[in-house]
Amino acid sequence: MSEQKLEVFNVLNFLNNGYELEDILNQGQFGTFSSAEECINYLVDEGYLKGDVDVTANVEITAEYISKKYIVSELKDILRENGLKVSGKKQELVERVLPLLQEVKDASNLDISASTDKSYDNLELTDKALEFLKENEWIDLYMFALVQFRFTDFETFVEGSSEGMIQTAHKFCDEIISRALVNNQFVVFRLALSAKAHVFAYDGDYESFLDYDLQHFILGLNPISLTSEEYASYVVIDEANVINLRNVLEKLKMGSLKKRFDNIWNKSHIKNTTVPKKTCFKLLKRALDGADIEELNFDVKEKFFNKKFGIQ
Repeated sequence: MSEQKLEVFNVLNFLNNGYELEDILNQGQFGTFSSAEECINYLVDEGYLKGDVDVTANVEITAEYISKKYIVSELKDILRENGLKVSGKKQELVERVLPLLQEVKDASNLDISASTDKSYDNLELTDKALEFLKENEWIDLYMFALVQFRFTDFETFVEGSSEGMIQTAHKFCDEIISRALVNNQFVVFRLALSAKAHVFAYDGDYESFLDYDLQHFILGLNPISLTSEEYASYVVIDEANVINLRNVLEKLKMGSLKKRFDNIWNKSHIKNTTVPKKTCFKLLKRALDGADIEELNFDVKEKFFNKKFGIQ
């Protein structure tokens, strides 16, 4: 039920923010719903959507129509049923399906109906839907900042909290950070730092977001602990982290980046340095200035990490 609640919220929230229902459904991912039609039927039956579904006849079969109507798995099913190649990108599949559907009216052995199409333009959110969105606004925060953690965990945490949404999210992150430190789960710890930064951003506190994301960058270069298994897939400099920092620095009219960096370095209490402070700041500047992140990661691992973590 929790997963379905998340899916319903996302569809309704997109609609409430001005997206077209058909554009949302054409993404082709419905989670617990088997199809777009089942999802719409559920929203209508439960009273979240109201209005009529228009059915139009004699649809003109074009590549654009096919791309909107069918998801990749459906296109592959059509091709497979007709003994055609099923590999390739979606547009390639569309081009192979197009002549099949153009002949559908004359091909009685093809179990595909293209003579009718449904339009959901007349469906709109009900008061019940708007109330659902208001009551579950915390799901929007989850999708923005906490999606790397299990939805059911945050849902349970919210249900047990008497505090506001933002404060609850911060406490959720703080608990994960504490457990991760106790259990030497540095990768989880770093994820929780990033999540906490995004909670600040969601609340419009970009100063605090910047501080936590700087700490995320610094500690990425100076991990508290890493097992050999963790190191095998470890990303020292996270490109998303760099993009976030760059965007916020452009947004804020702030003083010296070096002074803020020094302050966050000192607050991080780094006891086992892997990459020296001066080098960390140089790497930060290079990353912010547009250096290739993949090359930076390779160079940093070669120079500072591989030998330390047992890779010769």
